[in-house]
Amino acid sequence: MRLVLVAALCMLLLGCLHAPGAQTAPAAPVAEVVTLRVAVYPIDNLSGVPAPVNELRKEWIVKLKELGLEVVSDAEMERVFVKHRIRYTGGVDTATAQAFRKDVEADAILVTSLESISDLPPKLSMMSRLVSTEEKPRIFWMNSATLAGDDAPGLLGLGLVTDFKVVQEKVLRRLASSLRLYLEDDPRQCSFGSFESKFEPKTIARPTPAGQEKRTSIAVVPFYNESFRKSGGMLLQLHFVNQLACYAKVDVVEPGLVREKMLSIRMVMREGISTRDVDVMSYILESDYVLSGTVFDYQDTSGGGGTPKVDFNALLADKINRKLVFASKSYNQGDDGVFFYDVGLYKNVAVMTEKMTGNVVNEMRLGERKTKSDRPSY
Repeated sequence: MRLVLVAALCMLLLGCLHAPGAQTAPAAPVAEVVTLRVAVYPIDNLSGVPAPVNELRKEWIVKLKELGLEVVSDAEMERVFVKHRIRYTGGVDTATAQAFRKDVEADAILVTSLESISDLPPKLSMMSRLVSTEEKPRIFWMNSATLAGDDAPGLLGLGLVTDFKVVQEKVLRRLASSLRLYLEDDPRQCSFGSFESKFEPKTIARPTPAGQEKRTSIAVVPFYNESFRKSGGMLLQLHFVNQLACYAKVDVVEPGLVREKMLSIRMVMREGISTRDVDVMSYILESDYVLSGTVFDYQDTSGGGGTPKVDFNALLADKINRKLVFASKSYNQGDDGVFFYDVGLYKNVAVMTEKMTGNVVNEMRLGERKTKSDRPSY
């Protein structure tokens, strides 16, 4: 009898729930997240100092798995590296992309570069990008994150962070948050903040304006390095790629492809890129423009002392007309415009470079930033 009564009550409740006049609360929208199988490269150390890159990579993988990404195991990675004799982990070339797609069915490769790291004060700066394993690899997502323990010391130094693990956690969390926005197709994925006027280029020339009406491709070559920072040219290249990757009508060539083509023709830029180099690079990379330049100074702080300095020029050359369409000169140091109580003081060269390159790309007038990603649908 009890079973009959329970069954009757259940039927009555179900009938009420599905009655024509019944009001049901609308379901909350759930963001659609793309699930990718990702190979996580060993971190490319461009800091110039020994760094715990293996530990950083492990912590980064933890964050990636929390996002729901399927990460290729280290054993599978090792087999691909050995089989195809892969040694370069700073980018993705054609052969490497195909190897990871065929051998371990990876949809993308995550390339991470370490720009700076220190213990006293704790500081960490990283750039990461998600590159497809298509026949011609392309950048799905890219961003950077930088933090130092003395960024905001506050009154009496109460805001100082002395634990490197705290800084590391925040940097990785920022990168993971940006990647999550990309996977959820959130327009905030390309938000770099405002363009501060003091980081604008000091001189600008636009002999021939770059076109905005059509989709264009830009290859960024490593900048010719005249600074004392060994990796200064590659770091400027990555910062510009990071900025360009967020423009709606710009396809920026994966740096690994640029390196592959430069090696294939044995191109060596002894004093910067020439007109002939632009012709060759734009042809073999099938790009509309080639962005190059020279780094004159790239100094970071050390041990909490000193002032960061960045000095470079940027040149954008057009493939069709074989002419410069944009040229600029930028230089800043961390204490520019600082007069009282260190207000506006910058202590990290990576943050300055991000703002400076962002202003340069903004002046190129390449159109609007992305409001929607071109994420894959595997």
